[in-house]
Amino acid sequence: MGPKRQALCVLAASLVFYASWDLQALVLLVGMVVINYAFATTMARLELGGKARKRLLALAIVCNLLPLLWFKYAGFLIDSVGFLLSYNFAFSPPPLPAGISFYTFIQIAWLVSVAHGVNQPAGVGQHLTFSTCFPYILSGPIVRYEHIGPQLAALRQPSLNMLALGLSLLIVGLAKKVILADSLAPYANSVFNAAEKGWPLTGAEAWLGSLCYSMQLYFDFSGYTDMAIGIGLMLGLRLPENFISPYKSTGIVEFWRRWHITLGLWLRDFLYIPLGGNRKGRLCQYRNLFLTMLIGGAWHGAGVTFIIWGALHGLMLCINHFFRAQIKDTKLAKVLQLLPFRIIFIIITFFCLNLCWVVFRCNTLQGALNMYTTMFSGSFYSLPIANTLQGFLPHHYFNDYLGLGLLLISLFIVFALPCTHEIFNQREDAPKCWLQFRFSKAWAWALCASLLVTLLLLSRASTFLYFQF
Repeated sequence: MGPKRQALCVLAASLVFYASWDLQALVLLVGMVVINYAFATTMARLELGGKARKRLLALAIVCNLLPLLWFKYAGFLIDSVGFLLSYNFAFSPPPLPAGISFYTFIQIAWLVSVAHGVNQPAGVGQHLTFSTCFPYILSGPIVRYEHIGPQLAALRQPSLNMLALGLSLLIVGLAKKVILADSLAPYANSVFNAAEKGWPLTGAEAWLGSLCYSMQLYFDFSGYTDMAIGIGLMLGLRLPENFISPYKSTGIVEFWRRWHITLGLWLRDFLYIPLGGNRKGRLCQYRNLFLTMLIGGAWHGAGVTFIIWGALHGLMLCINHFFRAQIKDTKLAKVLQLLPFRIIFIIITFFCLNLCWVVFRCNTLQGALNMYTTMFSGSFYSLPIANTLQGFLPHHYFNDYLGLGLLLISLFIVFALPCTHEIFNQREDAPKCWLQFRFSKAWAWALCASLLVTLLLLSRASTFLYFQF
């Protein structure tokens, strides 16, 4: 099968896949892709760097953002206006089309690359295939055309090694999602629901609930990423890495180079740098960092809690950059690279991340306030039975030891084991880790056992957390 026929098969599979989620939203997606292709072909004929091309690019970006603003933020904006006017508008927000946040960013990146002469429109069929490719259409990675386009143009049947590697990543990602993330979800949900409703919580329950959510989100998102990259390999595509042990970061700057890597790069290239980056001094750099993360928080959802989450990350990025600038090229910088200090920084960073995930997870500010109040000033245990495990967990949000066991296993995997990027990296120049993947019987049996457990647990209700964004 030649590249064109194989690309056509990928396109057909992608359209069927997306239609199975939401047939009406498929019309919107295809319509946006066709309109963007028309914008791109028009820009390609205009003078490079000319005012007409820049104006057309600005119009194209606005046309891409309008559907996202309508579907994602119309309800929030109307509710906010109603709150200010003390009036209850009878408005039901439209359902969010699957993947709209991700494919909007993909389209904007492509339009900018065409406007700057990096890419040229290569046919509406190829652009449609690139824009709807099912491994990444729903939750990323946020791919760039210059990386995926040439692969689609030269698509070949994958080798047996690529098929085996892709299938292995798919199984590992599915196991992360089903065995770990979905199993931790009930414990995190019960604690956060209690906080939202003002039900009693001990400090121990609040902290354990927040840790369960941090691990749930980690394995949910990293599991999806592994599955997307694995399916891409099985199609003959190499998708960009998106998740490299983010909780092992020694600071927030490093965290955003490891967590949702493609989103971080998009925010850097299309928000932070256009705002001015670090070109006009540190104060402007900190302002641009803060604004970028504030917008990044709003991208995750229409709500005050997401904006606060973005603001907290913007503030932490500014502090981290300031600290790094102060110790740059000093003896202290070399000392702080020693293992004991790196471990301390990893613990501090994860502590800050875990606190930020609390407001990210909560639906209301009152729920977040209840969680923080309990975590820092509430009773850590129930006094009458303080010397027993039941004293720390008296309200049955953790009604068995399974939740605690899963949390400990998750923490061990996150902090003691290498990530899938390190384990499954097959490049010859890549550093080898002690748990390196090999085409061996031992790995085959381990993957089969993981798949069996996963299939046994698939009957539970489940959804990827990032689908809501």
